[in-house]
Amino acid sequence: MNELLDMMKRVGQRIDAMALDLARDAGMVARSARGFADASRAEADAVAQDAQAVAAQVREQMTHMREQAQTISRATPRVMALATAAASIVARWRWLRLAQAARTGEPGLREEDHRELARRVAASAAELRGGIAKLGQLASCRPDLIGAVWANELRTLQDEVPPVDPAAIRARVEAELPGVLASFDDAPIAAASLAQVHAATLADGTPVVVKVQVPGIEDVIAADIAALRAVASALGELPGIDLQTLSSELSRALTEELDYEHEAEALRAYRGTAVVPEPLHVTKRVLVMTRIAGERLTSWLENATPPARDRLLGELVNEVAAQVLARGQVHADPHPGNFMVTEDGRLALLDFGCMLELSRADRAAYARLVIAIAGGNSQAAAGELKTLGFEADDPEQLVDLTAALIGAMRPGTNTRDIDWQAAMSAQLAQARQLGGLVIPRSFVLLGRVLASVAGLLATYKPHLELHPIVVRHLAAAVA
Repeated sequence: MNELLDMMKRVGQRIDAMALDLARDAGMVARSARGFADASRAEADAVAQDAQAVAAQVREQMTHMREQAQTISRATPRVMALATAAASIVARWRWLRLAQAARTGEPGLREEDHRELARRVAASAAELRGGIAKLGQLASCRPDLIGAVWANELRTLQDEVPPVDPAAIRARVEAELPGVLASFDDAPIAAASLAQVHAATLADGTPVVVKVQVPGIEDVIAADIAALRAVASALGELPGIDLQTLSSELSRALTEELDYEHEAEALRAYRGTAVVPEPLHVTKRVLVMTRIAGERLTSWLENATPPARDRLLGELVNEVAAQVLARGQVHADPHPGNFMVTEDGRLALLDFGCMLELSRADRAAYARLVIAIAGGNSQAAAGELKTLGFEADDPEQLVDLTAALIGAMRPGTNTRDIDWQAAMSAQLAQARQLGGLVIPRSFVLLGRVLASVAGLLATYKPHLELHPIVVRHLAAAVA
């Protein structure tokens, strides 16, 4: 306890030091601004006043953050580590805003400032692992919630989470499934925030993969969720991040993702056309599955011929449309590592830990929304958006935004002809202008899936018309 108190005091001292440094920097900016008075006294005074005002806000909010960090750090060192990382990032954000105010007279952030902050967040999340890294992965697939720069930088969390000590992983496997495996490769095939995947063989020589939950992750997740709520007011000021919606959905999704028996049930219940692993042995924390031989989707697409690439991306679109509109069981963790292409060229799906269940009513509403947009019926589209739980101060603007997002599904539209980058930029700008925007919880995960598919179409530009692929699933949804 004494060590924890000492650590807490040191955290407070560091935060105090950051606040003092910011205040001193603000003073320097103010003095420099006054030095330009000979050239433009009025403009310089205005900049100086802005700098002093920002400095006062920094001192006040850093004091609040210090008190907040001290309060929540009493609960657990994990929470204290998160609070300290958050304080450091927010302090840097405030300094960047202050520097911009000194340069231009208007507080704000440049694109390079956003990129720096996003990299700091990604590095901290990778180090903290657990729910924080998972939140970053979730956010990276939602540029509509956090912006393209942030989404791009946070994508590193999909592949660059450091592995756990193999001795701890091996010990968990042996404790959970004694005598099942004949061999176990300590080097992970994949290391994620919640689990690692290793190659192994069964006692009869069958090659398998073993998904192992990171030891102690349950306690880490509980602390992360509590900490996110405690520091939400500070992190929520980061530009464009809907932290409340993300953290709320994260809490629900992680409860299921930590239960591998639930994942095994989802694998057994799968009725699509893609290849999926077969669960062989399972406990709540260890899952042994058949090993699928093949290549990661993005690597395969890079080397495939255009006709083969078009065919496979068409299969992917068809599979996602069937999940969303026909079956209602949506694979909701669509980062590149979870898509493969088998040796005979078939699409394979991995990791069914994060699934989104869509009711028949929701599937029908999404189908009617697409049909209304394609037919230019704005009134009907607005009604379906309301049914699904979308809200905005200006419903017509929300309909316009939705029309832009699903415009690629109109008859005759070829994905190769769409300027995806320009379209995404315009849509993000339009989304930020919507007041009172409310997004239903289900769309946090569904939007992640659709954004991932759109990203693949934007990157590889297949000759593909979405309407003929989607239309038969629309009919099934509204039947």
